[in-house]
Amino acid sequence: MKRLADFFLVDEEFKNLAVSDIVDDSRKATFGSMFFAINGNASDGNVFVQDAIKNGAKFIVSCGEKFSMEKRGDVVFISVANPRKELARVCSVFWPAEFDHVIAVTGTNGKSSTVDIVRQIWINSGINAASVGTLGIITKDSEIKGSLTSPGAVALRHIFDDFRKKNIKNVAMEASSHGLDQHRVDDIKFSVCAFTNFTQDHLDYHKTFENYWRAKERLFSELSGDFFVVNSDDIMSEKIEKIASKKNVKYISYGKKSDQIKLISIREIDQYQKVKISFFGKEIEFDLSLAGDFQVYNSLCAMGICYATGIPIETICDSLKKLKPINGRLELVGWHNGANIYIDYAHTPDALKNAILSLRKHAKNRLIVVFGCGGDRDKDKRHLMGKIAQEFADVVIVTDDNPRNEDPKSIRKMILDGCTDAKEIGDRKEAIKFAINQLRLGDILLVAGKGHEDYQILAGGKIHFSDREIILDEIK
Repeated sequence: MKRLADFFLVDEEFKNLAVSDIVDDSRKATFGSMFFAINGNASDGNVFVQDAIKNGAKFIVSCGEKFSMEKRGDVVFISVANPRKELARVCSVFWPAEFDHVIAVTGTNGKSSTVDIVRQIWINSGINAASVGTLGIITKDSEIKGSLTSPGAVALRHIFDDFRKKNIKNVAMEASSHGLDQHRVDDIKFSVCAFTNFTQDHLDYHKTFENYWRAKERLFSELSGDFFVVNSDDIMSEKIEKIASKKNVKYISYGKKSDQIKLISIREIDQYQKVKISFFGKEIEFDLSLAGDFQVYNSLCAMGICYATGIPIETICDSLKKLKPINGRLELVGWHNGANIYIDYAHTPDALKNAILSLRKHAKNRLIVVFGCGGDRDKDKRHLMGKIAQEFADVVIVTDDNPRNEDPKSIRKMILDGCTDAKEIGDRKEAIKFAINQLRLGDILLVAGKGHEDYQILAGGKIHFSDREIILDEIK
């Protein structure tokens, strides 16, 4: 239980009023709780104020030009300039959580893999650790599926509070552009902030590349950390390096252009990759049990993060060869007629290109790709992804992803404008089955776009759908 004065500067009459809970969902309001009326993309939180009060809320926080507080009956109404930002701050006070290290990873692609690799290295080092992101909430003992890359401020603090009770010491989390823009991860003390890459995505939300970058950049310019770990081969690294210099933050770079964790070479050997790097001037070679050049980059990012949190380089390298497959990230699901079948979450132009080129090295015959694009999302990338598939794959099958409220056929048409030679099969299950039955010795099939997801979002709602399950059922 907290007092109102723990959160805001208040007059004497409000000072000792008790706050029992913090909520941003009126249905979860109980007696004495503080309800934040947040304006979202689909709804206005102010519509639910009376519902919150009926459920017992005694404090209502909403948007106003300037800070004000007034009591109407037995309910206190508080106006703030930015309710989302205030929600994160208030949550950090209501649910204080101290960890040895909390690290955040942002970037267009690679966030999920990187935080998963960091968590695995920490656990292999004997540290009780967890990760939060697209793959869900993962600890050494449990895995809970999630629906958001960066959970809302209230949900995130509940997660942190649960971690505290489980004596978890280190937390690796993704910081999505939406989460950063909406202040979901504000008021968290980060040890390390990391950057993977910056390519096209989420322009349906951010509208421009400049807005998209500004959201990502907040992690470094406003939220900060003790260390920045940055991909030197991405052009945006220069901007982050300038921020680090200005704020006197320790800076670790990785990649081919880095002079700290420098990538020298990658050799494919059976089911693993042998990676040679220069680690702060010392040449090191290690085995990586994950496929794809992009997973090498994600591993180097994880290496920099773990080193910054005190893990010896020898322990890090030993852990990298023991990594468990990352759910839906260039994951080998099975075989059929002498052909390998992979699934991958790739849903951006850059991610699709990287996944195809990674598998191209292993294809002794044809590389077949099945993919689609999500509805109610960035339309500009559909044509680009079609062009990439046509250029780098041998056979392309265009299907549905998560159409949401858009006409699936119109989505497919935008993709097909970029790959005129592709086959169109709208039903994703039938598209996957068709592709499997075309496989011959030495082929590789990549089913892209959904990866770990076990659902499909249609106009009528969400249904159970798993690429993995369909593949395994078909090849039985």
